[in-house]
Amino acid sequence: METHEREYKIDDTVRRTVDGSELTDDLEIDRREIEWRKSFTRFDDVDAERLEAMEPLFREIADDLVEEFYDHLQSDAKSNAVLRASSKQVEQLKRTQRQYLVELADGEYGQDYFDRRARIGKLHELLEMEPKFYLGSSTIYYEGILSALADESKEQLGESATGHGFDDGSSTERTRLESESASERSGTDSSHPEFESDVDGGPEFGGDAAYEPDVDGESEPVVPVSEAQAAVDDVVERALSAMKLLTLDQQVVMDTYIHAYADVEDELERRKEVSENVQESVTELRSGTDTVSERTDDISGLAGDQSESMGNIASEVSGLSATVEEIAANAEEVSATSEQAEQLAGDTTDTAEQAIDKMERVEDAADEVTDDVEELREGVQRIDEIVEVINEIADQTNLLALNASIEAATAGEAGDGFAVVANEVKSLAEESQQEATTIERMVDQIQEDTEDTVDSLEEANEEIADGVALVEETVENLERIKKSITEASTGIQEVAVATDDQAATTEEIASMTDTAMEQSQEVADEIEAIVAINGRLEGLVDEIDAEVDRLTAERLDRT
Repeated sequence: METHEREYKIDDTVRRTVDGSELTDDLEIDRREIEWRKSFTRFDDVDAERLEAMEPLFREIADDLVEEFYDHLQSDAKSNAVLRASSKQVEQLKRTQRQYLVELADGEYGQDYFDRRARIGKLHELLEMEPKFYLGSSTIYYEGILSALADESKEQLGESATGHGFDDGSSTERTRLESESASERSGTDSSHPEFESDVDGGPEFGGDAAYEPDVDGESEPVVPVSEAQAAVDDVVERALSAMKLLTLDQQVVMDTYIHAYADVEDELERRKEVSENVQESVTELRSGTDTVSERTDDISGLAGDQSESMGNIASEVSGLSATVEEIAANAEEVSATSEQAEQLAGDTTDTAEQAIDKMERVEDAADEVTDDVEELREGVQRIDEIVEVINEIADQTNLLALNASIEAATAGEAGDGFAVVANEVKSLAEESQQEATTIERMVDQIQEDTEDTVDSLEEANEEIADGVALVEETVENLERIKKSITEASTGIQEVAVATDDQAATTEEIASMTDTAMEQSQEVADEIEAIVAINGRLEGLVDEIDAEVDRLTAERLDRT
């Protein structure tokens, strides 16, 4: 039965969290460290070139070698259990391994390469693949690579032997002499088992391509010793290059394991500290739960009192809301009255302004009458002057009539007619003088009346001017009254608006108070729930205490 995805130790989510670059930073594997490791392992540019040249070989052996690798892992119950802890199927893992084998011949072994190796090492550690599995299974790669190199070398030696033809009977001696010469050059004994294995054949290279007479005495293909030695050296060099790189890989993987183990030790130490801190916290928590129980009882009583108080507040707020609404209504009535007063003040101001206009016109008319009376007085003066002239003429006429009478008396009868005329003239002169006297009296009376009229008009003008000034002052006062009424009306309107807002706010407060009452009841209910939770919390404290004891025992077991 397949492991459920949630039970996998590694899935796609976990893989996305593993960053090789961050790991090498933690492990302090930077460019200088990489160069040092290569130098210490004796891995140089020549090794990199050899591996890059081996790319076709790695591609050729990848499929069979990976199959053998996973067959070996799956054949063991413990290592197979490790594989099954990954969400990747075996076929997916095989593809990853094939890619790894090909990457061995990449030729570039810098920071990116080591980042990838660190990531692989961390994934192995998360899978809990112990070093014994990882290092033990690596021997399959050693064996496979060495076997492939040996097979390739044997094939090349076979081709070389075929090119040299068959031995004519002297090859045995030539081979012996070349072997002795090589021994002398290398300082080794040609009879040494290792040399025999290298030249004449062995489990890796096979000496069947070298010269050996068969039992029938027939000649076999001959390979010069120098070529055989060169082939051996080539196999050794290429194998060492591969082994050095695999060793570098294993170093990084082991570093991730060690880093993880150090983290585990730190975690155990942290758990110890947490355990000690939790133990203290549990003790404090026990004391706290007792205090909470006491305080919740007090709070429960306070919540009941608060609920009752909120009820009283709600009643008071309801009454306040009605009062505020009444004030708002009165303010609106006063505002309407102020608006009417403002209108009346405006109308009165208009009427007063009209009265000022009329009084100004009366003042103008009075001025005109004064002018007319002044002209009349001047005319009367002229009439008086004319009357004086008439009186003078009458006096002269009387004098002439007197003289005529005197002359008529002197003339006798001849002057009787003249005397009659003189008497008539005298009579006319006296009558004219009487009329002139009457006119003079009338003129005097007119002058006196005119003077009185002028005085009256002057007094009337003064009164009219005073009246105009008073009316103007009244208009100014009315303007100020109108302005004050306008300001008062505006203020009353603002008061009305504010009162309406206050009424709305009061209603909201009433609503909020009702809500607060409900919340107070909910608080009381929640307090009861807290009391119940506090009881369960005491049970959890006991469980935490037991868990702390278990963690402590587990830490002791690990140490």
